[in-house]
Amino acid sequence: MLHSVCARRSSPLKRRTPTNRAVFLDRDGVINALVYRKEEGMYDSPYSTEEFLLLPRAAEAITRIHRMDMLAIVVSNQPGVAKGKCEASMLDAITGRMCEELRDLGVALDDVFYCLHHPEATVLALRVNCDCRKPKPGLILQAARKHSIDLANSYMVGDTSRDIQAGIAAGCRTIMVEGPNGSILPGAEPLFQVRSLYEAAEKIWEQGRLSCKYS
Repeated sequence: MLHSVCARRSSPLKRRTPTNRAVFLDRDGVINALVYRKEEGMYDSPYSTEEFLLLPRAAEAITRIHRMDMLAIVVSNQPGVAKGKCEASMLDAITGRMCEELRDLGVALDDVFYCLHHPEATVLALRVNCDCRKPKPGLILQAARKHSIDLANSYMVGDTSRDIQAGIAAGCRTIMVEGPNGSILPGAEPLFQVRSLYEAAEKIWEQGRLSCKYS
C-alpha cells in the first residue's frame, strides 16, 4: 500500500474527531479519464503524465464535497507497477500531475491511498493477496483510522463493482459512476448511479438536505 498527500486546502477541515465524514473516491474513471488500450481491447489507467486527463467538473465536485464539510480521499487500486506497466516513480508523477491540476483549479484532495498489489503480479514483491485491494475494504479502513471517519455517514464513489463492494464492506453508502468498466453485481447494488463525479456530489448534497429536513 502506498499513500501520499496532496497539498492541503487553505482552510482545512477539523480532524481527529469521531464525526468526520468523507467521500472516498476511486481515481481512474471518476477523477480522471480512462485510457483505451487498443492492443489489449480494454480501458485502463493512464501510465504517463501525458495520458492523464482530468474529467470535466471533477474539481468542482471536490469543492462541493468540501463545502459539505466532508473530506475527499482517493482510495484506488493501482496495480500497474505490479504488472510491469509503469515504474513507481511514474505513478508518483501521475499523482503529482493530478494534485497540480486540481490545485490550479483551487482545490486539493485530503489524502490519497493506493493499493499497488496484484495476485498475479510480475513484480514478485507485489504479488500479494492483500487486504487493501478492492473489493476488500482495507484502503477505506486505513483512511478511516487515520482521519477518524464516521463510515456509516460517508460515501464511496467508484466506477466498478469492486468499488461498490469495498464501500459496502466498509459500511459506507455507495454511488456508481457510469463507465466502460462498470457492471452491477447482485448483492452489491449502489445507492445511486450517476454520470459523473459532479453528479455524485449533487446526490450527496441532496441526501444531506433531506436528512436535515426530516431530522
